[in-house]
Amino acid sequence: MELYIRLQLQTMGAAFGLGCGAMLVYDLLRTVRLARRRRAVTHVTDLLYVLAVGWALLRFALSIGRGELRLYVLPCAALGAFFSLKVLAPIFRPVWRFWLEAAVQMGRYLWRPVQLFWHFCKKVWHSAEKVIAFLKKNSKIKIYRKKGAPPQDEEGDS
Repeated sequence: MELYIRLQLQTMGAAFGLGCGAMLVYDLLRTVRLARRRRAVTHVTDLLYVLAVGWALLRFALSIGRGELRLYVLPCAALGAFFSLKVLAPIFRPVWRFWLEAAVQMGRYLWRPVQLFWHFCKKVWHSAEKVIAFLKKNSKIKIYRKKGAPPQDEEGDS
């Protein structure tokens, strides 16, 4: 079994990059979590992070190590995550915040026509209920008159 230094350096560099990427994804989800301080959002973002990073680490370990986990990969990934936390995260946090606010504002703009349409549908439904009630009463009056019943007062006396 030969040692390939170049292959090991490439693997360490890729693990470092994977650690950086994992920490940047965590920082992105952290921005979402801080914008919405609710338990459900925290649980969903944590679940997304664990699934995404777990899948990425598994794929990475299986493809780079040909099915074997190399022990130097995990410290290199941790070093990449630490580097990303201390150096890259402060740079990207304002970017994440800006794009989160832009996405929220775009969502509000796209939701507004839905709200207006819903409001319009409620008004149409309310008007339709009134028209249906009027037509029911009107048809009862016409049927009552066709049968030849004498007209009644408002009190109900003949």
